[in-house]
Amino acid sequence: MRNYILSFTILLTLLISACKSEGVTYTPPVLEGEWIVSMTQTGGIAGINRHIEIKSDGNYTIRSQNNNEEQKAKLSSDRLEKLKELIATLEVKNPQAIAVCADCFLYTIEIQTGGKKMIFEFDDITLPDSGAGDLVMFLQKLFE
Repeated sequence: MRNYILSFTILLTLLISACKSEGVTYTPPVLEGEWIVSMTQTGGIAGINRHIEIKSDGNYTIRSQNNNEEQKAKLSSDRLEKLKELIATLEVKNPQAIAVCADCFLYTIEIQTGGKKMIFEFDDITLPDSGAGDLVMFLQKLFE
């Protein structure tokens, strides 16, 4: 009986430790040559669906699926440098599963450079701990 309890305790300890998440951190590829950064924001009470795409030359396009509008503009050199800095220092923490939240926004960020593409997805609940909050806030301001 004593060996059974000891074996069970060891097995239980191994199972619990195997389930522990290590909290992987992802860094995006270095921006080189021509690159594209985009974000799609969907959801919320109003059912928002809008997308922004910024190219390496600073030109960007905003599309709203809600009213089929498209707006084009160009980032100032200061804002373009700020975007590059936000991406260069971006460390995205292993996102938890997207939470169930009926009125949350869902953010999908894509970074394409050097033939590589990284896609990150967050919602209002997972965004604060993701490491991508500053980048999302920067991109959201361009929608205004």
